[in-house]
Amino acid sequence: MKKFLFHLSKIIFPILFFFLVLEIALRKIPNDYQLKKEYLDQNASEINTLILGSSHTFYGVNPAYFSKKTFNAAYVSQTLDLDNDFLNSYQSRLKNLKTVILPISYFSMFETLETDVEKWRIKNYILYYGFENKYHFTDNFESLSNDIKLNVKKVVKHYALNKSFITSSDLGWGTNFNSEDRKTFKGLLTAKKHTAKNFDLYDENLKSLREIITLCKKNNINIVFITTPTHKSYYQNLNKIQLEKTTKTISEIVKDNSNCKYINLLNSNKFTDEDFHDADHLNEIGAQKLSLFLNNVIN
Repeated sequence: MKKFLFHLSKIIFPILFFFLVLEIALRKIPNDYQLKKEYLDQNASEINTLILGSSHTFYGVNPAYFSKKTFNAAYVSQTLDLDNDFLNSYQSRLKNLKTVILPISYFSMFETLETDVEKWRIKNYILYYGFENKYHFTDNFESLSNDIKLNVKKVVKHYALNKSFITSSDLGWGTNFNSEDRKTFKGLLTAKKHTAKNFDLYDENLKSLREIITLCKKNNINIVFITTPTHKSYYQNLNKIQLEKTTKTISEIVKDNSNCKYINLLNSNKFTDEDFHDADHLNEIGAQKLSLFLNNVIN
């Protein structure tokens, strides 16, 4: 038995040591979540306008064009439950917050990150924001939350090739969807991807939304709900039932809550092909347009 355990330890310890080194190496690579947390820890009390939500606002709303102190805390695939967690986590430090900009996209009411193909991103909120782990033990680790080959490649790219994984500006806006690298407008494909198979998550997201509104109302914070502009190849292929349920829900919420406003720019003719990175995301040109527009709305 001792001999068996000895040989077993010779196998297990190198594996454990490998994952320990990999975990440390991954956590030391600077990322957008760390950048945002560091900014918020130092400047939360000065922020007047806070941008939350998914990639639609991460890339589409640039704080640099706002006249008041604004920060973009949105990120790729960030869903309403995480926005709610975020506000609850930082509410005591956001002492001068007056406005929250929250995207209501075609998919917002029908998905959570935990049920999405990119659920591996949940570990970032646990590791770097300190959110409660509600789901899996593996979400406590960088090395266990993604494919090992991808993790090793990331380490090699950063430490051997000096690649940066920061894609945010100092104010949290996504910088890597630019006009020089415009993608083909595959709106039909993206619309199908964003169309819910069922409405099972609707009630859960409505609950998160109502909790956000309650928290903001309690702290005298206004909410600007925004459906960001999309390319015609996208909005022309959306499921009408899902879209109508979304717009009806937000319209009713705004009607019942005086601190809420809804701006629907889904098919706005103010945005042209030159403003889009792909079928449902703005580039830096479109982001400037949308940001200046929202700044005027808030002021």
